[in-house]
Amino acid sequence: MKQSNSSSFSCIDLFAGCGGLSLGLHEAGWDGVFAVERDPMAFETLSKNLLHEKAPYRAYHAWPEWLPKKNHDIVELLKDPNIREKLSGLQGQVALMAGGPPCQGFSVGGKRDGADERNTLVFQMLDMVNLVRPRVVLIENVEGIARKFVARPGGDKTSVADAVIERLAELGYTGTFQVLDASVFGVPQARKRVAIIGVANCPVDSHELKGMFVKATANAAKKVRTHWGLHPTIDVTAEDAIHDLHGGNRVICPDSEKFESATYVSAGSAYANAMRRGTLEGSVPDSHRFSKHGTRIEMLYKLAHETQPPGRLSKQFLLANDTKKDKKVLIDTSKVVSTITTHPDEFIHYAEPRNITVREMARLQSFPDDFHFYGRYTINGPRRKLDVARCSQVGNAVPPLLAEGIGLAVREILSSLESKRIKMPTPTSGDVEATVETALLAD
Repeated sequence: MKQSNSSSFSCIDLFAGCGGLSLGLHEAGWDGVFAVERDPMAFETLSKNLLHEKAPYRAYHAWPEWLPKKNHDIVELLKDPNIREKLSGLQGQVALMAGGPPCQGFSVGGKRDGADERNTLVFQMLDMVNLVRPRVVLIENVEGIARKFVARPGGDKTSVADAVIERLAELGYTGTFQVLDASVFGVPQARKRVAIIGVANCPVDSHELKGMFVKATANAAKKVRTHWGLHPTIDVTAEDAIHDLHGGNRVICPDSEKFESATYVSAGSAYANAMRRGTLEGSVPDSHRFSKHGTRIEMLYKLAHETQPPGRLSKQFLLANDTKKDKKVLIDTSKVVSTITTHPDEFIHYAEPRNITVREMARLQSFPDDFHFYGRYTINGPRRKLDVARCSQVGNAVPPLLAEGIGLAVREILSSLESKRIKMPTPTSGDVEATVETALLAD
């Protein structure tokens, strides 16, 4: 059975969050089939930006009727026999299944617990891979997914990435991975991520596939920068990214009347212009709500501006000024920022004594300004484990420019394989071989 034209660059996004990966894949020319995201706030953001009929980046034109357009838990979906049957019916129709399972159990910034139940979600994704049988599997995650869990004596001393590639091989996919730095793709952030790919019944071995992946991502980084008018090699700095979001007129925040926001000033960098998408000076950015700081915090930030070098503030400084927070970064205007997390209070604005806003976080993640965020701004206490507020939606997301680059790289890999006139059979329940047609893989 040959792939149909409609499936040449079709994709499914799992653990989709607010839609960073979906947005990047959309910009790279992939057509969404459906997306799965558990949290209702994150799904609302994804839906209003990528799914609704008037969404600015409408990407899901072929959403199946049997899957309601709402938030879903992948574990619950896979428990439903009817859903499993419908998923199996998609065999031969999906080119790419992509996803970024929750990363807390892998993160080197966390406890690195190999027994963390969230680590098993990546294997739930592989269960869906086994049902749908896409041509390519893409798993994006934190750098820690490729590091071995060795802290527990007698435990399994292997990385999750190794285990995933082993499972992919059992399913008929040749897999490999590499560590990517988001800043190479024009993201103003030194965010290291691991991208694992698996190609169905791949005609080359994992070593050769790795070489193709490395070459394709390097080419893709150049294409992304060219696409958005960025310098081909020079990093986008923090000041390049967010300079036009401060210094404007202070106004009431449009969606939080008890808080202030500020209007845009003129954009003086290619990156800011690319993110603005034509938004005019004097208007109010979305999700640009300023925190209300107490006197002690405001004095701390002013003191940091006056006495501390840019970068991560020393523990001695923080302890001497009576703050329990062990990570505070005074943004360096001349560099990319360190990894954006779900905590906006980790970053002190370089020109004002305040935390960065959700919109500034989004800029540093490479979300365009017409990509709006929904739900509560922040959530503290026990609800943080259950709900995904705007700051967490942004911090957990795949940077769209990085996602665009990965999407372009996967397309190049498929095109390279086809250019050698290699047959790439897609495994189905009947072991039917499918030849990928050259015309379908042309850029």
